[in-house]
Amino acid sequence: SQDYIKRVIGVPGDRITYDNKRLTVNGVPVQYEAMDDYLSDESLVYNKQLLEKLPNAPHRILVGANFGLLVSEDDGATWRYSCEPWIVAGSNAAVNPESSVIFYQVTADGVLLADAVNITRSADQACTWPTATGVERQVITDIFASPSDAETVLAIIAVANPSGSYIVRSHDGGKTFDPTRLYDTADLLTGIEIARTDPQVMYATSVRTSGAGSTLLQSTDSGAHWTPHDLRTDSGTQPRILAVDPVDKGTVYIRELSGLKDAIVVATNGGQSLQVVLTIDGQFTSFVRTTDGALYAGTSAGQLYVRPAGAADFLPPRPAPHLRCLGQRFGEPTRIYACANFVTDGYSLYSTDDGGQTFTPVMKFTDLQGPLTCSPVSTNCAAHWQRIQGVLGIGAIPDAGQSGVGGGGGGPGGASHCASLGADALGFLFLLGFALRRAKRSASQLQPPPPAELHPEAGSARTSID
Repeated sequence: SQDYIKRVIGVPGDRITYDNKRLTVNGVPVQYEAMDDYLSDESLVYNKQLLEKLPNAPHRILVGANFGLLVSEDDGATWRYSCEPWIVAGSNAAVNPESSVIFYQVTADGVLLADAVNITRSADQACTWPTATGVERQVITDIFASPSDAETVLAIIAVANPSGSYIVRSHDGGKTFDPTRLYDTADLLTGIEIARTDPQVMYATSVRTSGAGSTLLQSTDSGAHWTPHDLRTDSGTQPRILAVDPVDKGTVYIRELSGLKDAIVVATNGGQSLQVVLTIDGQFTSFVRTTDGALYAGTSAGQLYVRPAGAADFLPPRPAPHLRCLGQRFGEPTRIYACANFVTDGYSLYSTDDGGQTFTPVMKFTDLQGPLTCSPVSTNCAAHWQRIQGVLGIGAIPDAGQSGVGGGGGGPGGASHCASLGADALGFLFLLGFALRRAKRSASQLQPPPPAELHPEAGSARTSID
């Protein structure tokens, strides 16, 4: 007899399990796509066929900027982008005609989601961005894609009359959102997240609109029931979820911003126990819980706070770039990526392999070679690219491996972006700094009472897929 390789489902370092006829790679169930039935020549019986969507983007890095989504397919060696007017409004304008993207999310099977005036969705590597239905023209203050269930996406919707907010769910990876509300409250919900190790465990934070204080909500049954836990905050404090621990579904990292101070709180036992682990004058701009269990928090003033794995306290701050985000690939043992201030630091993205002791430049905005090479982006982002070159001071930069080709996006530099995604979110790194929220709320939209006043500069607590 002769052996044949039937399929490759992993590479060295991957964690593979097969339980109850379900394949899991690195803790995420592999997604399947139905194909045409297969007619067997021997039995003359039609059999069902499913296409496995395995991770295939181990070198991809995505960086959210205020002018679009930056993409590298080669660990940061070359970069292209999808422009914000196209992402947000399907527009070929040089300037975004709508609100900017607040932040991006990635589903467990690699579909991209953008939260702006609507939620838009790309299943083809940022080339096309159709609008999700069910939440059009609503005030969407947060979205979160389940790290382990590609079909589940949650969104928070804020309303003005009467004031309050509610949570809705998508069961198809963000294509449509259900009209049924998972949770409805007169308070102002500020964040939502799902545990990686158990997709039924969900957390939300809220600020009370009547009286002082805020709440951490926990559901252990996919949002059917919610248990409130008092965060015991003072008036004017805005809590946001930084992350649910990727190993312990009962541990949540929370940011609490109040006036001129910012704090990180660790909630354990599903929110029953609270511990303030770090307080600073100023504001945090980035956070990541790394594979080894260490905690990193950065500021735009160039300070990096580190709590080593197993330690009880954070170390004194160490110098760093003027940080806008921190992130690490899921399962990556050492490397951390850090977004920086392009003007002040000279680079937009760094990496560190020694826990923040030193930082290596990876990318600056002037490295952009143009729009993605897929036709929808290269065509509709042409005017935006012409404008951005002037704004960023980008000259005519040849594509990698090409000669005499300008940075207009029509050449084959980097990698093609025309195929369907077919990539697990764990296969690549996504980075996005704490996003500002002021674009989402106008005086006519939301006016919470003074005790629950929010700080628009607090922004999003989420920085990466960690």
